[in-house]
Amino acid sequence: MYRGFNVKNIEIEDEKYYNKGYEKMVENKNAISDKLHNFIPNNGKIDGTNIQNSWFPTIDADVFISHAHSDENIALTLAGWLWCRFRLTSFVDSCVWGYSNDLQKIIDEQFCKKGYNSNSYESRNFSTSHVHMMLASALTIMIDSAECLFFLNTPSSLSVSDIEDKTCSPWIYHELTISKYIRKRFPTRHKRKSLLAYRSIPKEARLKMEYYIDLSNLVTISESDLVVWGNHCKSTKLNALDDLYKRHPINPIKKRSAPKVCRYPCS
Repeated sequence: MYRGFNVKNIEIEDEKYYNKGYEKMVENKNAISDKLHNFIPNNGKIDGTNIQNSWFPTIDADVFISHAHSDENIALTLAGWLWCRFRLTSFVDSCVWGYSNDLQKIIDEQFCKKGYNSNSYESRNFSTSHVHMMLASALTIMIDSAECLFFLNTPSSLSVSDIEDKTCSPWIYHELTISKYIRKRFPTRHKRKSLLAYRSIPKEARLKMEYYIDLSNLVTISESDLVVWGNHCKSTKLNALDDLYKRHPINPIKKRSAPKVCRYPCS
């Protein structure tokens, strides 16, 4: 990952862009939808690496879109707009959330049943830890491989009741934390230039936890900034991202003031 953006005040609604974003998401889902049952053998041993490689294929994405589950339509519309305007491929993280639940159900049905209509608590905890670890690993790999990250900062993704930013989504917490500490990789085209020039749970049963979120590594932009970028940028594909980087440089680091020096000797 090279750059990250904190996208605020975004409420884009365009059926054409949504349909294109949905179409691209379906393409990704169709590639893996029929494979889940093939990885569950009868001997109780599951090849977790094989599942992750096939179930979470490393899609060649330019932009990773992190968002709340209820903002999926906005994320897909943004993905469609990025494709139609710049031919940029987006990875919408909710594409894999659904498969996390699907895989969990398949494993639970075969390995976690305690009775006719219940699961073993210990077995369920063990299987869930594996599924969530595979999902977290897959999301980390995708963030690392994508060139930039767009975080959709909406009331659904962050709490607005406190001075400090918080989220109730463990996946948003994971993605934004990873985006801060993951290796920063300059795009190869920049290197060349430098060489030449220089799932839903019922509300009554929902467990609610909050995580403090640090957005200082993301550059804040709004929907109007995206519109200006789309209307004035003459480039397509990756050069369009370069234009976005120039329009919104990385937040400058505030210089610490030098310590005051006493002009008079201390007695």
